[in-house]
This record gives sequence, structure tokens and C-alpha cells, in this order.
Amino acid sequence: MRLRMLAVTATLPLVLAACGGNDGGTDAGQGRASGMLANLPSCDRVPLDADAEVDATVAGLLLPDDARVTSVVEQGALTTVEATVRMTPLDVRAHYEQRTDIDLLRAEDEVFEAEVLMRAQQHRTYLRATALCADGTTLTAIVGPDSEDAGLPEFRGEGRE
Repeated sequence: MRLRMLAVTATLPLVLAACGGNDGGTDAGQGRASGMLANLPSCDRVPLDADAEVDATVAGLLLPDDARVTSVVEQGALTTVEATVRMTPLDVRAHYEQRTDIDLLRAEDEVFEAEVLMRAQQHRTYLRATALCADGTTLTAIVGPDSEDAGLPEFRGEGRE
């Protein structure tokens, strides 16, 4: 029991540091984040193309060019799209921050995960990018009507204390 408590005490600061949001501001912060992602397994050991690719003709869906869509599920007014891409979650966030064809409503990241809320083509999209391996990410995009009450998910960081 004492050994477990010591292990938790030793790792808690590392976990808390990993959960702190990254505003993308400092080079030191980006370097630290890249180092943390490098601790994940190589993407050569975690295949990004294990699932079959499917056609993703979804109005308002804007994924990075090399994204590989593996699932499209319509649920009423919302459509959920699952994909993988050879980028880190931080790269995914930067990709959307640089796009000029969208209205970026909100973006956050916590190194191993990034969330983006955007408006494009009369639709809103909530996108969550989660690190799968050192330079590979799973994407979950939920596309709905351009409305405050469209039923899109809330950012995971909201409501946490």
C-alpha cells in the first residue's frame, strides 16, 4: 500500500503537467509537448490504416488533406465522422488555426488531445483529435447545423475544477 501511494505521489505531478492546457504560445512549451508525444509508441507499431477507409461526403466536413476516414454515422441532424491522420493533436489544432476558409470559434489542447469548434459552409463542426502514437492521431468530427443549440458536444475542459 505504501509503495502504491509513493508511486501515485511521484507520478501525479507528471499527470497534472500533461493535463495543463497549452495555449501554443512558447517554443519551450511546444518543445516540452513534442517530447511528451515522443514517449508514445512509434506509429510503425500502431497501424493507422487498420480499419477500412470509407467515403465521407458530409456537408461542412473539413478534415486535413491526408486524413483517412474510417466511419460516418448520421444521427438526426448530426453526423459523426471517425478518421486517422499522420499528425499530432497539436499539429491538427495548428492546421485549423491557419485555415482561412473557416470561422474558428474555439480551440484548445492538452498535448495528447486537442479540441476545435469551427463554422464553415453553414455548418458547425466539433472536432476532437487524440494522440494514437508519436505522430498519429484519431479524429472524431461531429458536424451539425450552424446553431448554438445544434447539440454538438461541449469541450472536455469545461466544468472541470
